[in-house]
Amino acid sequence: MSTSPTVAPHAVAAQHGLGIVDAISFNHISGWVWNPDRPDEPVQIEVLDGETQLAVVLAELYRPDLQKLGMGNGRHGFSFNFGPTILPLARHTLRVRRLSDGSDLSGSPRVLERDGGALDRSTRIYVEQLMQAEAAVARTPDDLGFALALLVEQMGLITRRQLELGEPAAQGPNLGVLAELVDSVAPAQWVGAAGLAMSQRYPAVLLPTFAQPKVSVIIPVYGKFQLTYDCIRSIQQHLPEDSFEVIVVDDCSKDETLLAPLVFGGTVRVVRNETNLGFVKGCNRGAELARGEYLFFLNNDTLVHPGWLDTLTRTFRDVPDVGIAGSKLLFGDGSLQEVGGIVWRMGDGWNWGRNGNADEPRFSYLRDADYVSGAALMIPAALFNELGGFDLHFAPAYYEDTDLCFRVRQAGKRVVVQPASVIVHLEGQTSGTSVTGSGMKRFQAVNHRKFYDRWKGVLATHRFNAQQPELECERTVKKRAVFIDDSVPTPDQDAGSNAAIQHIKSLLRLGYKVTFIPADNLARIAPYTEALQALGVECLYHPHYWSVEEFFRKNTAPIDLVYLHRFNNGTKYTGLIRRHQPLARVLYNVADLHYLRMEREAQITCDSALAFKASAVKRQELAAIAAVDATIVHSATEQEVLAEALPGAPVHVVPWAYPLRPVQTPAAQRRGVVFVGGYRHTPNVDAALWLVREIMPLVWQTLPEVPCVLVGSNMPDEVKQLAGPRVQAVGYVPDVAEVYESALISVAPLRYGAGVKGKVLEAFAAGVPCVMTPTAAEGVLLTPNLQGLVAADAAGLARLIVLLHSQPDRVAAAAKAGQAMMSIAYSNDAVDHAIQAALAVPV
Repeated sequence: MSTSPTVAPHAVAAQHGLGIVDAISFNHISGWVWNPDRPDEPVQIEVLDGETQLAVVLAELYRPDLQKLGMGNGRHGFSFNFGPTILPLARHTLRVRRLSDGSDLSGSPRVLERDGGALDRSTRIYVEQLMQAEAAVARTPDDLGFALALLVEQMGLITRRQLELGEPAAQGPNLGVLAELVDSVAPAQWVGAAGLAMSQRYPAVLLPTFAQPKVSVIIPVYGKFQLTYDCIRSIQQHLPEDSFEVIVVDDCSKDETLLAPLVFGGTVRVVRNETNLGFVKGCNRGAELARGEYLFFLNNDTLVHPGWLDTLTRTFRDVPDVGIAGSKLLFGDGSLQEVGGIVWRMGDGWNWGRNGNADEPRFSYLRDADYVSGAALMIPAALFNELGGFDLHFAPAYYEDTDLCFRVRQAGKRVVVQPASVIVHLEGQTSGTSVTGSGMKRFQAVNHRKFYDRWKGVLATHRFNAQQPELECERTVKKRAVFIDDSVPTPDQDAGSNAAIQHIKSLLRLGYKVTFIPADNLARIAPYTEALQALGVECLYHPHYWSVEEFFRKNTAPIDLVYLHRFNNGTKYTGLIRRHQPLARVLYNVADLHYLRMEREAQITCDSALAFKASAVKRQELAAIAAVDATIVHSATEQEVLAEALPGAPVHVVPWAYPLRPVQTPAAQRRGVVFVGGYRHTPNVDAALWLVREIMPLVWQTLPEVPCVLVGSNMPDEVKQLAGPRVQAVGYVPDVAEVYESALISVAPLRYGAGVKGKVLEAFAAGVPCVMTPTAAEGVLLTPNLQGLVAADAAGLARLIVLLHSQPDRVAAAAKAGQAMMSIAYSNDAVDHAIQAALAVPV
């Protein structure tokens, strides 16, 4: 800041009977004035900015120095402060003079020039507050017309001045069609013209708003407005289920980004940095402004696909100990850009899967990675803040994301890539691709060395560049398991699939990398395959694999465990496994003992042919059990049967977990019974027929209005035909929880079968009592207060249904006892402990 020369001394000013201006600045004026003819009277002065009067002040401040000089009583001083917006311009001429005759005081006029222009921080805040207040009180679009016109008029002035200063074309303003408007229309028309041009080229993008967003999407930008627009437009086209906000951090762009607030609305906030901060600082600033529980850093040269955000938040919910989750990145042509990255011993990075087939199994499941790209990276806001954000050591850009991933892992959290989140990354569109030129990309080479120096101790355990990338991309894998089932599990359709899913999850918790093979069809079945992949299971499918044998022939990594699920696989693949992986431990889960179920059905139906077939199946099943290292059953009854049939064979009872999902509707508002079953399983068809034809008629004799609901996949015509005024044959429902919200009790009238019945466990997990036969109760660890829900014949089952409808206290007690049983005997911990016992290698 500069001012005029030093003023005359007090004595000279006093002699002339005027006064002096001691100090003038953009927010303060002080001095004194005295009239010798009226020595004890204060004098009025006026302060002017050019020809505009700013204030009239009475100089009556006491100053001892003036009294010592003989200036009356010394009350002739003045001193006052004012806000910075009183003098908003870069240059002002201030005058302080006596009001009575217009005489200037010594030191007036004074010229003030502001270093760096007038828009300091306080001025900017003041203007922002004015505009915010204007927006808050507006009730119609026309109410904002004046403010908008004013802002755009000033934007035109600034833009024209930039052009006048002759900034090089490569670095100067580039407003596209808007640049022409600056010279072609009057300022008063600028807002309309600018708005028209923007709306024609960039139709408005309005995203929904949320009071409390779960995720803050932070998009740092510098120019390239078309990319930013396309990115946010893609978000609009693929809105997530989770609440979110978008924070666009504009790093002093000189293109249409200046007008981004005219285009983006709703939850999008555009914040402009005062100075160019660079990528790292820009991201950190966006994080400071974020309100979400999670931060998702997204490059503006990206296009999101369906599920891009929700799959990441579910990863933090469903996968333990995740600190960072990144997306699968594709090139514009759909080929794979990367699915996580490898960092080699010297700190150089690899995009795993680059230029590969994005649908290939090895690139399509969640896994731990050395790093995920900051182009699409999610992290809990609390963890990001705890670690101090992106390290400024790597400013302005490059390696900051890799360094953050290493620090997150150092803090005990996992860094994973979630291929279910798919994003197109137009690589090189913002910073170029050359690391040797003068552009931003050169910092990739500079920061490579910084990163290596910091993490070389950790990197010492990594291989050198390009050595065995198939193993390096699985650096954290210590144990490998192969899980073979007939088809991809469909847990919403049958209990066996639910058991398979829960045991797969247990193996993941126990530290195994799990590869799943659907042996019968090698099919990729949406959404079930994708659900497994999202949990971290490598799923094999055609055309990449055509058989179980092909996998074992091609696989080179040692396998620690092969888990065979169901009869077909237990009897087919043990020899193959022993040949290709002789050190692998083989487990066989019978799901239920086929021969035992068939024997029971044959006994009830008096089917001698079925009894003969059961004996043949028994020989096959027992041979399979004898050939494996350990067998898993779900029922203690089956364990006892096998102990008698194959003494000494290691057989383990392993339950499967059911999360507690208690119904929300009070029992007093629920009524009737529900039967749940997958109807490809013949015991369920028999049970439905018996329920409607023999059990419910006995119930209706006492309670004629009690409804009966039949639910389940693959319902045959003979079950559908049971529907009537009091019977609903619903069939498949995506989530049986909605059915439990209306039914008072569940019923499981199974006359034959084997193993533990998922329908029974599911009902208790929902807090719904289950009336059942001894066959249905077999293997369920019923506590004494639940054993009274078991009856062997139609009359007994009908009596229990009527009794529960008349005794709400008994329903509540059974519901509470069932949930307690489930939380102890069918928890994740119980499953993990039992599987560990089955995995233990005998000494």
